[in-house]
Amino acid sequence: MIRNAFTVDVEEYYQVEAFSDHIPKQDWHKFPSRVEENTTRLLDILDTHHVRGTFFVLGWIARIHPVLVETIYKAGHEIASHGYEHTMITELTPEAFRQDIRKSKTILEGIIGTSVNGYRAPTFSITEKTSWAYEILLQEGFSYSSSVFPVWHDRYGWPKFGNDPRRMASGKDGEIWEIPLSVGSIGPFRVPFGGGGYLRAYPLWLTKALFHGLARDGRNGVVYIHPWELDTRHPAIPAPFFRRLRHYVGIPKMKQKLIHLLRSMRFGTVAQLHEANRADSIRRPVLPAEIPTGHLRTGGR
Repeated sequence: MIRNAFTVDVEEYYQVEAFSDHIPKQDWHKFPSRVEENTTRLLDILDTHHVRGTFFVLGWIARIHPVLVETIYKAGHEIASHGYEHTMITELTPEAFRQDIRKSKTILEGIIGTSVNGYRAPTFSITEKTSWAYEILLQEGFSYSSSVFPVWHDRYGWPKFGNDPRRMASGKDGEIWEIPLSVGSIGPFRVPFGGGGYLRAYPLWLTKALFHGLARDGRNGVVYIHPWELDTRHPAIPAPFFRRLRHYVGIPKMKQKLIHLLRSMRFGTVAQLHEANRADSIRRPVLPAEIPTGHLRTGGR
């Protein structure tokens, strides 16, 4: 049984939310692209360690680099959606969200010739207030999301969600599950880990200890990485100091940490993890998710 999912958010270094106030989307084309080179480097590392994972590809990237998406898919990895323009759901109306995921899904499926069933919200922006998104994801043909970080954070987080995968909505279109990101415990404190700035900033021994804690409790782990996190030479972004610190911290050691995890843990795709949880739900009751009502919006913000 797959206990850990390996995931990649395929986006450019200049598309991260921390820089969104300083780099408007209409200026993205002004920055040199490095996503193909960095993703190819990551694919080589994964192939060396016989790991297949889930690549959540931004629709904007797929439109410009369709051959890259095809390459990822032909290498045996799962293709999933990261939305189209990397806009947090908190900034979208339900209809705008629907159009965003529909556009991305159409582009990705047109490239790989098969259905795209997984979704990850930009900046983990499915929260308690945006949980209306699950009904729309289900209607648009998705069967799982991996978009919730069950912690408090200044930009995202759903602290009360819990640590385990949950079925979030069901109906004539099937059902949709949430596979949350990894959270461990140190004493009374809940600690997010497993990817991004957490993986880059934490010492390796701490990340390993937290993953061992998940395994001990029989829980799933999710590792996530962006291709630019392996790029020690991508251009500096003119942004406030602490935002640049959050973006660049730990990049020189990221490849070493990643290889260690790939050697010491067993990984698969989120789809495999999802199927394992669905099979397990047949053997035990699954409590319905407590999705708040009244959040579905039809007007602008």
